[in-house]
Amino acid sequence: MLVMKDLETQWRWRHFDCLDARSWHDILKLRADVFVVEQNCPYCDPDDKDPQSWHLECSSRDQLIATCRAVPPAVSYSESSIGRVVVAPTWRGQNLGRAVMQRAIAFNRAMWPGDIRISGQAYLQDFYQSLGFNTVRGPYLEDNIPHYEMLLSG
Repeated sequence: MLVMKDLETQWRWRHFDCLDARSWHDILKLRADVFVVEQNCPYCDPDDKDPQSWHLECSSRDQLIATCRAVPPAVSYSESSIGRVVVAPTWRGQNLGRAVMQRAIAFNRAMWPGDIRISGQAYLQDFYQSLGFNTVRGPYLEDNIPHYEMLLSG
């Protein structure tokens, strides 16, 4: 477990096997609130990648406000991956998504040196490019939402 604190938020990485039921519930609820309800995209969010992944929890006053997962190589792609990046609606516009991605990139590079491959929603292509990712494929539909496959060279 890794815990990082700043003025308003607490950051913690935990492998799926180390998540307690309450934390896993909070992660799934935030992901469902945004990816299923807000984006009106019915799909099965928990998948076989979650148990193999590390999950970043960003909390403020004991409430989960952002999360993502770091996926080891050979699970989604031959490279490591970052996915299920989500920020609670009330916390948007404060560069929290950038902070999540910067921590995820650093974590992936420390755990699995090399390239990082993602499947990012098309409307976030410029955001991911600003973090150093290059588009390698797309657009294509994933869960009926346009995505681009993007690569960050290691």
